[in-house]
Amino acid sequence: MQRKLNLQRELTSKLGLNHPELEIILGEIADPDEIAKKWKEIHSDKKLPKKSIEALRSLKINRLQYNQLIKKAPYNWVAKISGYSPI
Repeated sequence: MQRKLNLQRELTSKLGLNHPELEIILGEIADPDEIAKKWKEIHSDKKLPKKSIEALRSLKINRLQYNQLIKKAPYNWVAKISGYSPI
């Protein structure tokens, strides 16, 4: 579970470094849908670069896998005891 959270932070940080205009806080977990929405607000005439689209997809997939993982037994018990919550 911690590995998935670290991957989420890493991918978000990479997007933040590649696109500083999005004002993504490094080390924080950001919602991929909000990142895409910010991009459209700032750059309404430009498309998101291909590498960034792939990173957003990876963020969404990782979030889905993490949320599904903490719903399954025995991980749900570990998540509850350790204080993990859905992304």
